[in-house]
Amino acid sequence: MAGFGIVEIIALLLSLSGFGVRPNPKPMTADQALEFAIADADVVAEIDLASIVPGNYKVLTELPDQPPIKASPALAKLVRDALNEVEGARGAMKSASGIDVTTDLTDATVFVQLVPNAQPSFVAAFHGKLSPAVITRIAEASHRPAQKVGGGMMIENGGDPALGVTKSGVLLAGDAALVRERLGVSWKAPSHAAGTNLGYAAEVIGAKPILAVVMTMSKAARELAGLAVGQNFLGDVIHRHKAAAFVVYRDGLGWMWADTTKGGFDSMAMVSDGMLDVMRAAQIAPRGLAKIAIGGLDSYRGQDKLVDDLISHKDDILKLVTTYTGDGNFKVTQSKDAGALKLTVRATGKSLSEVLPAGLIVPLAIVGFLTVHAPPPPVMMPAQKPALTPPHK
Repeated sequence: MAGFGIVEIIALLLSLSGFGVRPNPKPMTADQALEFAIADADVVAEIDLASIVPGNYKVLTELPDQPPIKASPALAKLVRDALNEVEGARGAMKSASGIDVTTDLTDATVFVQLVPNAQPSFVAAFHGKLSPAVITRIAEASHRPAQKVGGGMMIENGGDPALGVTKSGVLLAGDAALVRERLGVSWKAPSHAAGTNLGYAAEVIGAKPILAVVMTMSKAARELAGLAVGQNFLGDVIHRHKAAAFVVYRDGLGWMWADTTKGGFDSMAMVSDGMLDVMRAAQIAPRGLAKIAIGGLDSYRGQDKLVDDLISHKDDILKLVTTYTGDGNFKVTQSKDAGALKLTVRATGKSLSEVLPAGLIVPLAIVGFLTVHAPPPPVMMPAQKPALTPPHK
């Protein structure tokens, strides 16, 4: 991090160890998440905002008071300045819409349909503490007319996504025609029976993930995507799959695959087993490498200030590694249904970071954000050489 030493970076990472995923006592059901779906969506994505945003925002606002950060005036100022920017953006959105993104949104579901020779169609549904009054406020701030549609309110933004709030308080954003259709009094939630596009999404969402992406691409969408990626493994996967999902849980992650051929199913089962092996290694290897590196540091004591700083914080570095990684002994449950050509895998630990060292993602993202805002290190000008004077003759 520009302008700071290893001590400040360690202090910041230790302070960020409180970031993570909190349990959501009222996660979305599949019926709620899919109420405003596109029936033949090629991609469905669901995110549980309530388990991610409020708790992590609270940790973020408490960073300036953390003793390791307070001990460094420069780091404390940097954190305060970055927090002020976040607060400014939050305040601006609340002023324009009345929505506090840290408390008022509980989840979001996005539905995308790929259209040949055109932009993808999409609609997103946000649940939370919302009402049609949100549209009135946005209309006033954006100087655009709000209109009543069914029991809700709507704003059309020309080339931008339209916005609407249903009478039940669900915020919709997306193509104007899709938003208007879902606000109408005749709207009925599409079926999500087993084996349908939305049926696969319902199966995944019913397991209460914090993040899920489900693909059930139509023939036209497969051809479009296949042209983009070319003839390779990814292209073969796109053309061959029936359904695919990647899922993140509070305590781990998982994936689902439904194939159209026996050979393809066998290949993806092997790929899945390989992924699990890599995930276990990704937990153990960082711990081992950290121990090797730290164990050899004493040989270089006194040769460099940075190395001496690392030596004096050996315990903190090991604590960081063990905090953000696991021992690779996470539990795996999987179903390989050769008859249905369907593979379902879930890897579970005490926390997400015990399955995938993803606990580092949020801290490192914040470190990166702070790096952008860090003052540049002072420029050291080279000393001027004294001018040579000719000897007296």
